[in-house]
Amino acid sequence: MDEAMALVPSDVGQRLYDTPLVRVGSADDPEWEEMKRPEAVGHLFRTPKEWLPEAVSVVSYFAPFSDFVVEGNKRDAVDVGNGWLYARVEGQAFLTEVNRFLERWFRERGYRAVAPYASAGFRYVFEAGTNAEIADKSLSFMSNWSERHVAYVCGLGTFSLSKGLITERGVSGRFGSVVTDAPLPVTKRRYTGLYDYCSMCGACVRNCPAQAISLEHGKSHHLCCSYFDTLREKYALRFGCGKCQVNVPCERENPQKRISSVFELHFVRKEASPYPDVKTECSFGSCALREPPKVNRQRRSGGLQHGTA
Repeated sequence: MDEAMALVPSDVGQRLYDTPLVRVGSADDPEWEEMKRPEAVGHLFRTPKEWLPEAVSVVSYFAPFSDFVVEGNKRDAVDVGNGWLYARVEGQAFLTEVNRFLERWFRERGYRAVAPYASAGFRYVFEAGTNAEIADKSLSFMSNWSERHVAYVCGLGTFSLSKGLITERGVSGRFGSVVTDAPLPVTKRRYTGLYDYCSMCGACVRNCPAQAISLEHGKSHHLCCSYFDTLREKYALRFGCGKCQVNVPCERENPQKRISSVFELHFVRKEASPYPDVKTECSFGSCALREPPKVNRQRRSGGLQHGTA
């Protein structure tokens, strides 16, 4: 963070992202067509081959937020930390340039490449009828390329109750991708379900200042965006919230891996747990080894569409 952008002098020089995770998907994966389903992204979604007919591979990356970003957003239940505001605006602009760099990198080596999110063809709509470039005015909370869904297909992680994507490095961060005809080794997905990494603990429900998340229905994009609009006014020219991505078990890791480790050590091998805060329940509430809430983990209407945090 440079001096010209910093809100306070102590923010100068702070880093926004940690080392990224990178995974590769096949452009021929049948899951791309599944993304067109109304309960996934929706029919506006374009598959890799619709972006690049010669597409062979899709490179997807997760850029985890730094401690400066995450810890700063944990200090208050409502007020958004400076780091989170930077990461949501200047940080996203940086990742868009990373996507363009990846395009150039492949092209300079003789391959075709396109970064959909950074291209002139990218389209999205939040509330229905708010984007004049979308012909169908009935569509809402939809885009023709969703970085989270792309990351899911490419093997980076699975969805959360708050509609974020939980990776092995957690949910706090941003995603980017590039489609190319370069033949790259494909990452094997380590999961089969949409919510395999989510413990459905309800911590994000309790954290959400907009009360936009529930155990029964997941996240309401309408409630989230309505609250988000007030933050755009409060923090102009920046915006952000992210309270569903901090002070939660999935903040920095895949919580199911922690749960599995504790169960094996404490109940199978009878050894001391490396996680003293996780015994019969974790420090965040109803997650971990207690019976999780009964939540529909199937593809449900609006369950995985374009998000805001």
